Amino acid sequence: MRWMPTRSLRAYFDHNAGPLMHKWLHYFPIYQQHLRPFRGRRSTVLEIGVSHGGSLKMWRYWLGRRAHVVGIDIEPRVAGLAEPGIDIMVGDQSDPAFLAELARRHGPFDVVIDDGGHIPAHQIASIEALWPHVRPGGIYLVEDLHSNYWPEMGGRRGAPDTFIAWLGARLDDLHAFHSREDDFQPNDWTSTIAGIHLYDSVAVLDKCAPRPRPEHRKTGFPVFDDVYGRSHDEMLDEHHRRQIAAVGRPLRRLGRLVRHPVVTTRRVLARRR
Repeated sequence: MRWMPTRSLRAYFDHNAGPLMHKWLHYFPIYQQHLRPFRGRRSTVLEIGVSHGGSLKMWRYWLGRRAHVVGIDIEPRVAGLAEPGIDIMVGDQSDPAFLAELARRHGPFDVVIDDGGHIPAHQIASIEALWPHVRPGGIYLVEDLHSNYWPEMGGRRGAPDTFIAWLGARLDDLHAFHSREDDFQPNDWTSTIAGIHLYDSVAVLDKCAPRPRPEHRKTGFPVFDDVYGRSHDEMLDEHHRRQIAAVGRPLRRLGRLVRHPVVTTRRVLARRR
């Protein structure tokens, strides 16, 4: 049995005697909820934004020794913070060529945490480049999204080019299988986003293997002859009719057994001879 730390991430943060890190306190329950499935597993975690390296150590400690943590930053000095289990690359999170090389060297990733420059355009560039390199079952977490409302970071409420606006388009994509518009059809985002979780300043996207078009089915017997102006015959599709027929056969047999127990039992025994 592998040893795992019993302290919470918040406890690690509160008692941190290592390198500096700074976090909004309401992030810790979000981290715990979405990172818990990766504890004790062999996984690759990418953090965009290294600063002093404190959170890189926190992820490695809490996720366990099987976790491989990778950090990227534009500050050249962070290269010296690498240690066993923690790799660091120096580069710009908005540079597609750098991100391609990052993915080639260290991908695919189970977890990506964007705590980088907080510039909306950079947040968008990073997720668009790295999403194909997130494993199915993995997550992509972007934090400090309040920067999308700060003019000095290139953001403001209702601006069309922020990560918040970009995320709104992904919410549309998530529902595109249900579209009745010719110019709104499923795409790669539709088939690979399993879910989107939104919190104060944090978004978490769940990655899945390409998913098929959702299927809607009915089961069970109609209670009324018509509902909302439609007869039950209009509401029954072929699969529903087969399902009713399948569950109806044992019910009919049970009814015959109750009404004619002796004759029915003899018939069953005769078939088995």
